Amino acid sequence: MRTGIFGGTFDPVHNGHLICADAVRRQLALDKVVFVPAGVPPHKIARRITPPEDRLAMLRAAIGEREGFAVSDIECRRRKYTYTYDTLIELRRTAAADEEFYWIIGADTLADVFNWYRSADVFRLCAFAAMKRPGCDETVFQQSLRKAQEAGATVLVADVPQIDISATQIRAAAGAGEEIGAFVPEPVRAYIRQKNLYRPAQLHFSEIYEDVETLLSPRRFTHSIGVMEESVRLGERFGADREKCRLAGLLHDCAKELTEQQYRWLGIKTDASGEYDGKQVLLHGEAGAILAETRYGVRDPEILAAIRWHITGRPEMGLLEQILFVADNTEPGREGAVFDLVRETLRKGSLLRAVLAECESTIQYVINGKDRQLCTQTVRTRNWALKKIAEEAEHVG
Repeated sequence: MRTGIFGGTFDPVHNGHLICADAVRRQLALDKVVFVPAGVPPHKIARRITPPEDRLAMLRAAIGEREGFAVSDIECRRRKYTYTYDTLIELRRTAAADEEFYWIIGADTLADVFNWYRSADVFRLCAFAAMKRPGCDETVFQQSLRKAQEAGATVLVADVPQIDISATQIRAAAGAGEEIGAFVPEPVRAYIRQKNLYRPAQLHFSEIYEDVETLLSPRRFTHSIGVMEESVRLGERFGADREKCRLAGLLHDCAKELTEQQYRWLGIKTDASGEYDGKQVLLHGEAGAILAETRYGVRDPEILAAIRWHITGRPEMGLLEQILFVADNTEPGREGAVFDLVRETLRKGSLLRAVLAECESTIQYVINGKDRQLCTQTVRTRNWALKKIAEEAEHVG
């Protein structure tokens, strides 16, 4: 049996997917094509993917009784990132001895398969069915094809029509209330409308909470909850908005465990250029602010600024920024003399002095020869806090 595996986000599935899948099935004499919607695709980190149960339901509705098509939830059952290698291993366990797998990809993706997780094993477990569209750069395609074959991959080529349909455009149109019936099967259009998918509003807190948990290790998520609760406590003490404190605390480390490739997908440089030194410990604040806006729909500038600057602080920090900056070091899970010093400073009543204590502790930590470079932004924050404290003392005097 010859089985095509068509992986993708399918958010939503559209007519272009179905037309191309059918063309591949017929040209390569496949017995069936199995659509495998991704569970948590690592390259789609910039936005929150529609829940897998909705994407599965749309696929099943789109396929209906079509001959030669099937849907698998094999990747949607996973809570963490899904990789082609893992899917193939699981499919092999239940496949017939003579079943051959053909992983369906776009011709432009062929050049990137060498960067896939355990690519050599993927080449061993399946062949590739490359969809070649009109206008494809023939020179580039032949170079990629030759390179893939030299690496041990088996590649079959299927010509598919050029179809100008984009899932991104469909989501935008559906979110704006525009008609999408020309781009998706009728059952999919009806499902999107019934479920009110792709609405542009900020997600509900409970949805954000559940999604952040999938991005972080248990240890990091526990820390984030601790910072969230500490931020709320400090907000009540110093007069900040409770909900802003709660959301900023939850999201402050949402990008902490992204890979270097995912940072690049977010448009963040990971080399040693620019104000940041390229270390992940400094980059995740900027990346977290991007995720908060693009993945969760957060538009509040105070929340975004607090997330962005919670590692180093910055001059002229607002109240919410100061609260998150301090809470990150005073939540109950933080242990050590440095954190105790900030807590003691805070106990005496001054949030600004706690900001200063945190900056000076970080600077001293680096001076003592630990494994981090000193970020100049921390020094600027420290100098600003000193000046602010002096101005307040002069005003009181």
